Amino acid sequence: MFGTSEDMMTMLRISEVSKKVHLSVATIRYYAELNMIPSIKRNDENQRIFDDESITWLEGIKFLRELGMSLAEIKESISLCQQTGKAALKKRHQLLLKQEKCAKQTVDDAQKRLDELENRLTLEDEIIKGHKRDSLSPARRFNQ
Repeated sequence: MFGTSEDMMTMLRISEVSKKVHLSVATIRYYAELNMIPSIKRNDENQRIFDDESITWLEGIKFLRELGMSLAEIKESISLCQQTGKAALKKRHQLLLKQEKCAKQTVDDAQKRLDELENRLTLEDEIIKGHKRDSLSPARRFNQ
């Protein structure tokens, strides 16, 4: 059905792929139902089987989801990946640039939270050492 016996050795069942790409079976099925895995095949028992290309698609989908890309945007990206020409490539590039901007904003926001946390830890250290008064503790009202 798929060519040589060597080709069959590279085919994996959904449970094996789930472990390999760290996605749940249900998630992989969902992506398959949305036609987001262009290279997916079925065996003689009509079970989904996955080759290296299918796994690459899943890893790409997972990466884009981790970036925060919507399923609609991922489907658009997959469609563009299947097209040839500069126009499709430029559109894919624009989608990635948008995600880069979002990722940078996420990093900036996380850095601001980390800076605030470090400031609070410094203040706590000063309070512990007795160099500053604990102005944040509700107990301070009773010790005045």
